[in-house]
Amino acid sequence: MTRAATAVLTDTNQHLEPLVDESATPTFERVLSVFESAPDGKPFDPAHVLVLTKLQQAAKGHYAKILNSMLESADGLPVAVIRGAQMLHRRMANAFGETALRLVPRPQLAEEQVRIAELALCAFRARADEIKWHAFEQTTPQRASWESSNRLMLAVESLGLERQTLRGDITCTDAFAHCLLLATLSVGILNAPQMELAHRWLAACARDMQVEPFFDPDAHWYQIDLARPNGPERVSPASAVSDSTRFLAVASLGAMLGQARAQLYAGELSVGATPNRITALHFGAFLDLAERLWSPDWRRANWRADRDKAEGEAVEVVLGFEQVLAALGYDEDSGEPAPVAASWSLRDKSATGLGALLPKEAGGQVPLGALIAFRVAGNGAWELGCIVRRIRAADDNVWMVGIKRLSLAPVAIDLEPYSEQLQLETEAAANAGAIYAPINTDTGRIDGVVIDAEYYGQTTEYLLPTKGGAFRIRANRVIDRGEQWVRFGFEVLGKK
Repeated sequence: MTRAATAVLTDTNQHLEPLVDESATPTFERVLSVFESAPDGKPFDPAHVLVLTKLQQAAKGHYAKILNSMLESADGLPVAVIRGAQMLHRRMANAFGETALRLVPRPQLAEEQVRIAELALCAFRARADEIKWHAFEQTTPQRASWESSNRLMLAVESLGLERQTLRGDITCTDAFAHCLLLATLSVGILNAPQMELAHRWLAACARDMQVEPFFDPDAHWYQIDLARPNGPERVSPASAVSDSTRFLAVASLGAMLGQARAQLYAGELSVGATPNRITALHFGAFLDLAERLWSPDWRRANWRADRDKAEGEAVEVVLGFEQVLAALGYDEDSGEPAPVAASWSLRDKSATGLGALLPKEAGGQVPLGALIAFRVAGNGAWELGCIVRRIRAADDNVWMVGIKRLSLAPVAIDLEPYSEQLQLETEAAANAGAIYAPINTDTGRIDGVVIDAEYYGQTTEYLLPTKGGAFRIRANRVIDRGEQWVRFGFEVLGKK
């Protein structure tokens, strides 16, 4: 048992006395083992179910303190805490789900049916927490977790309880949809604070969700087969459909996201978190991704580039700003050793980037936002990109890494700060190693310069070297930023 689970246990001891004695194993373990080791078929003792409910309430309060602290500071969460939370919420979801399923075959009065719906709601909420805590580690839940929740949703539908309004003005369909929506966000892009704010926004705002057995191309963009142990997938012409397939409508979320962004611009947060600059940036990052995935207006205006399979292909890569700068500026005639490049297997490729597959150990060391130079093995021309996603199934040994292309023809340069004032050599700011990174897009050419994040902001005017001299430029916007680097756009002020 992890230290995180022990902490939850300490908070809940006063609620769990009926299941422990002086020689008992830890309370949390003892409680959940009752549900995991019981013979099949027989309903659980209501007293044990009550204890399980109190355990979930205590766990919610315990982790709320941890998550609030995470949002208010720049500190990350220990891996032990993350994995302890994943395990605890998975087991609670399974326990609540099994409790509800054992009541389904029995004759029910109206109040007993409501009780089944309430137990299913607890299960879906715990599952949403499990999905979120996996996203903190850029992993996805085990297939068994989806199998359990999908089977529970089928049972709830069989009783006609999926739209039964429960305490908190929420339905089982809403709670199940929250699980699906969190899974669609868990693509290795959002960090832990951003994912936490996403979960809070969904829990507070996403109501009257539609998970339906029919397909409307204008409303339904994701589907899930409740008879299979898988999470949601994008609807596509190749998607298989059966009687157990359900379609998730997300079009209605577009207006909610627009309202949340308007509130953000007005200095308000539509989630339960202390407003500050960092939290606002995190919430904005969630809205950016959610609009790309769920907003019909964004979907109509922006289409994902077609991807070609690239199995069997590989690229050489150099990771990190300094290492990329060295690779781009390497001169074979210098006699210096060439920068060491790794080889990554490709999964797919498109006009905007690449998808790569990395072993579990190597993928875990690749940070989101890292600058990367890559080239086809044996080709001397480097391209520039950055890591925009990193995701792995919890029971898989391979990471899927997404690389966004920043430039087809990057050039290492010395960027000289410009000043019209006379300065002593000792007063002048030093030149900075930088990367000229132009790229052509559907909307035209973008000229950008990538520099070390610590150097950016010390001045706004530079001399950009060319073959015939230099252009005097002024940085006027940030195009991208990542792990220790910034790419800025500029205007040309003159030639020197």
